Amino acid sequence: MDESEEKNILKAIYLLQLRKPFFTKAGLMEKTGLDEARCEDVLRRLTASGMLELKNRDKYCMLERGRSRTKVVLVGGVYDILHLGHLAALTEAKTYGDVLVVVVATDLTVETTKGRRPVFPEEDRCALVGALKPVDAAIIGYEDVGVGYQQVIDDVKPNIIALGYDQDSLARTITEFVNRKKLDIKIVRLSMFDKEKHLSSSEIKQVFLKDSKQ
Repeated sequence: MDESEEKNILKAIYLLQLRKPFFTKAGLMEKTGLDEARCEDVLRRLTASGMLELKNRDKYCMLERGRSRTKVVLVGGVYDILHLGHLAALTEAKTYGDVLVVVVATDLTVETTKGRRPVFPEEDRCALVGALKPVDAAIIGYEDVGVGYQQVIDDVKPNIIALGYDQDSLARTITEFVNRKKLDIKIVRLSMFDKEKHLSSSEIKQVFLKDSKQ
């Protein structure tokens, strides 16, 4: 197994185990397309090298040595009406690491923070974001607005958190949390998208509302 193959397999294992306590051989075969004999050989080698641990029969767990081989980027947002600005931001975020995980705000979080219900429900927004090319995994956040971001960080264990140019309040909160917990996480700010080319979600809604009244 060369370095490139090992990296891709460890990336697949990370995604399989995201928010889960373990993964299985069958899951890895389905995720990677490896046949059973090759998959068994890969799991044996990674376990022997201290990257994985066999927990119970066919249940494996990634260890810190294996996890350290994959650079994970975390991004969060509402993504109520997807537009090219979102795609540009997510494409930029992916350049910072090997895996891009996007946390999509729950309907309750949107209602609490913005004072309105989203146009699309959380399951739809998550599915649409997850289908975008730069995104490796899209997950729904927690309804507890106060500590939900901390739980997401614990789940994802990102190396980098990429924040939008307009997420100033969230940037302060996350920076304070990362510093207080002394977490080895780099925080970066994404570029402002070109407003002459890309309307924001709010602006798109206003266009729809204006057209509907005509």
